Amino acid sequence: MRAAFVVVAAVAVVLVSSFATPRAAHATQPPGATQPPGATTTTIASAAWPDALGSDDRAVVERTVAAITTAASVEPDLLFAAGRACEDKLADPARALAIYERVIAEQPDARAAIAAARRIAALQPLIGAHGEHARFAGELAYLTAHADDEPAGAVLARGAALTEAAWPGAPRAAVWLADWLRRARRLLEAQARYAIVTLRWPDTPEAHDALRGAVGCAIDARDWALAEQLAQRLPAADPADRGVRDELRAAAAHGRRRHRGYIAAWLALLASLAALLASLAEAALRGPRDARLAALRPPTEVIFLGPVAAVLIGVAFTAHRLIAPAVTTIALGGVALTWLSGAALEHLRRHNRDARLRGLLHIVLCLVSVVALSYVALTRDDLLDLLLETVRFGPEN
Repeated sequence: MRAAFVVVAAVAVVLVSSFATPRAAHATQPPGATQPPGATTTTIASAAWPDALGSDDRAVVERTVAAITTAASVEPDLLFAAGRACEDKLADPARALAIYERVIAEQPDARAAIAAARRIAALQPLIGAHGEHARFAGELAYLTAHADDEPAGAVLARGAALTEAAWPGAPRAAVWLADWLRRARRLLEAQARYAIVTLRWPDTPEAHDALRGAVGCAIDARDWALAEQLAQRLPAADPADRGVRDELRAAAAHGRRRHRGYIAAWLALLASLAALLASLAEAALRGPRDARLAALRPPTEVIFLGPVAAVLIGVAFTAHRLIAPAVTTIALGGVALTWLSGAALEHLRRHNRDARLRGLLHIVLCLVSVVALSYVALTRDDLLDLLLETVRFGPEN
């Protein structure tokens, strides 16, 4: 019926218009994505150093760091930036440590010296007093920066080797590996890695990080009981820790409520579909025997809705693939609902049966089905929060 067509089309249009807004136009190109002005194959002008440090070309970054560290006079902020480039781009924390120590030695009163001292405190235990663990630290820095570019098996093997090695950064490497597994949606493996950290290094800061990660991992896996159980073990003496614990507990409770809504939506959808199928079956069985198969013919509404649904699905897949599964589910589900409802009502009218009361019932059933189907699709693909934020703040934000 046409009421179902209008409702389904409106829901799909809202989804596409809300999510398919091109965001790439607002992105800015990293300053180092191309070779900066003033750079040559061998030298880079000093004016281009800040941009060159952010380049994705390792050779450009290497030459820039070398030029900065050998310059007769250089600003402490630029020297600190060279150290960060050694960490983030070159995976050379030992070299970064030496640069940070130079910042403090040459410009102890500079603002960059404070940041350099923090980085020294973070790197020194990993590298060792005499650089004896520099190889392990460099390996961890490389994996942190390039794990997504390496085969998953190699990343897992190299990360596991770092956690088993005898060096002070093993707990940090173990937390990183668990976080990487979580990002890769290998949630069971990630949960096991988090548990290893809390068991092997229970009194370290990394154990607290691992416990927080384990709560988040349980939430991602929709294991609400485990998430709430792990959240109870989080420290709460400090107000900041207490805030983190309460936030994670609230997230687990919110996820549990949303999961219950997901189950309820499925039940409502199945009940509505069953009622529409029963209506179509009743209309066909009570009609002439030779016209029963004709009741299954697509009604006029489907002829109109089918091409619209196809266009919406095509736009979703080409404009924003993140929403494509949800749009496809809603559009195809809408076509099916329209077919069931319209076929039953047309069959009744074709054989001079009163369809007014049943038409009202079909409106209610289609509305319930569309709402339930939309909730199921958005919740399944983790798009519900994104939709709510889009409606609240607009697609540009």
